[in-house]
Amino acid sequence: MPKKQIRLNTTDSITEKLPTIYGKCANIVLVTGEVFFARIITSDENKISVSDMRLARNTFEIAQIAEIILDEQA
Repeated sequence: MPKKQIRLNTTDSITEKLPTIYGKCANIVLVTGEVFFARIITSDENKISVSDMRLARNTFEIAQIAEIILDEQA
């Protein structure tokens, strides 16, 4: 099945789309260059919480996130 890539690369687009991407796996790219592949668990207006594939939880401030990359069905 074909997939399309959704790239959220501004803080406005991230906060706008957060309610629709809960529970989905995504690549989270930080402004430092670190990349995390994780499932988005919760968020508020300033932070998001994720669980990686080892079930370790991390919390990131939205200002630290450079980009969120998702794959969805086309």
